[in-house]
Amino acid sequence: MEKEIYKSQISTLRLAKKYLKNCRSKGVDIETSPLCDFVTWSNCLGYQKLLLLNNKRILSFNFLKILTYELLGVRKNSKFLKYSTDIKSKGRINIVYSYCSKENFSKQGLFYDYYFNQSSADNKNTYWFLVSSDNYIPKKSRNVFIIYREKKIFDFFYLLKFLLKNSFKKNIIHNCNNTSNVSDFLSKFFYETFNGFKFNLYMPYESRPHQNAIIKIAKKISRENKIYGYYHRMPEPFQSEMIYKTKDLDKLYVCSKIQKNIFCKYFSWPTKTVKVINSLRFMKFSKRKNFIFLPFEIKNKEFFLNKLVSLTFFKNTNTKKIKISIHPLKRNSKKHLDFKNKINKSLKMIKKNKSKIYKSLDAPIILGEPGGVASEILQTIGKVYHISDSFFDIFSEKIWKNIKVIKISESVYKYVKLKGQNFSNINGKKGNFKQLLNQNKAIG
Repeated sequence: MEKEIYKSQISTLRLAKKYLKNCRSKGVDIETSPLCDFVTWSNCLGYQKLLLLNNKRILSFNFLKILTYELLGVRKNSKFLKYSTDIKSKGRINIVYSYCSKENFSKQGLFYDYYFNQSSADNKNTYWFLVSSDNYIPKKSRNVFIIYREKKIFDFFYLLKFLLKNSFKKNIIHNCNNTSNVSDFLSKFFYETFNGFKFNLYMPYESRPHQNAIIKIAKKISRENKIYGYYHRMPEPFQSEMIYKTKDLDKLYVCSKIQKNIFCKYFSWPTKTVKVINSLRFMKFSKRKNFIFLPFEIKNKEFFLNKLVSLTFFKNTNTKKIKISIHPLKRNSKKHLDFKNKINKSLKMIKKNKSKIYKSLDAPIILGEPGGVASEILQTIGKVYHISDSFFDIFSEKIWKNIKVIKISESVYKYVKLKGQNFSNINGKKGNFKQLLNQNKAIG
């Protein structure tokens, strides 16, 4: 089993790297193309392309469906606007490219960045360039620029103009899509905001196309500008979106030695580019033992439900105390809320045998893509159950040397943390980012 997982993941990495190399030779901007963005935790073009490469196919129904969604998504992009404040600094400045929503702002309009644990009031020489997820704009704020949509409207005339403009361009499938359109908007706003300034740019880096577009435009403003990416996520089984593409990134900060080793050995990152630091995002972790974690995208409800019921019955689990956790970005998703209710009903219906002693869950259970939750639980509790039918989602102990993988049954695994390296270095301090700014010498 371990050999199959390892072999499948390494084979996929080779195919992905070969595809990227071929695309680059054809003039494709692999840093910003959604087809080269090989995330496995979201059903996007990059994920579908990865499946096609594995299956040695050119097209599939799901690929065409997502491609259609990408095209139609352009119709939402006609009303991007920017909220601006003044840049008072005359020397070199710090810029943080990040995300925001209403919950990030205080009543006084101060912005707090959860990725870096930093307030916009803490350093007069640091400016935030933010992409809004909910179009909330504070009445007043400082050191903050916000990109947002004025209205959620569908402008088919804008879509038509976009298609006519891009129909005859080279590599059209890589360029004519919503991802590229949004990346272009964001990079143009960034250029008009900071052109003429010298700066150090920081971002919670995940190699997203729009992030790479910002990096390109930052270096276009001046090659003297320094770009620092911070990989804020906990380690995940198969981080194919992080294959090295962007040579303009001066430094990638990661939060553990094992994460650096994985990026350099399997994802082709130069050793000198990757630096291990203490976590900027996480102060501490809570021990979430009696939890079931739902996937970011629910692809097969019945599969997860059947496997979950079988596992809890097999482990003689007392299901009364189990809590179900939904990803923060999916808390209001009807699909996720319905699935949570369905799980609760199924667990309550498990018939208990009076001859058995039922006990609390000895480790949390993760359904589908584990994100960084599996690493978090392994660091705090030391073991976790995982239900998945995709080799993209499963840890390989040959790659991750600090994990023991035990197959419980078909598509059901148990991970146990071995002694040695942690998944994240946490020192519990909120001033880590400020210290990083000081080290990189761009403070006023």
